[in-house]
Amino acid sequence: MSNDLIVQVRIRLAEMGKSQAWLAEQLGISTAYMSDIMNGRRSPEEQIHKIKKALNIKKNETGGD
Repeated sequence: MSNDLIVQVRIRLAEMGKSQAWLAEQLGISTAYMSDIMNGRRSPEEQIHKIKKALNIKKNETGGD
């Protein structure tokens, strides 16, 4: 996942008052896997659409990701 999208996800989670654990639950993945995604250790192409949908992030907000 690009750094721009990671930053946008962190911002949106803060705005919503939600945690990475909440997002992991929404996506049906473990909190450890979510942590790996957010720290750039995993590139979850299959999860990117779900992440954007859960946080209502539009394509143009992430530099085209």
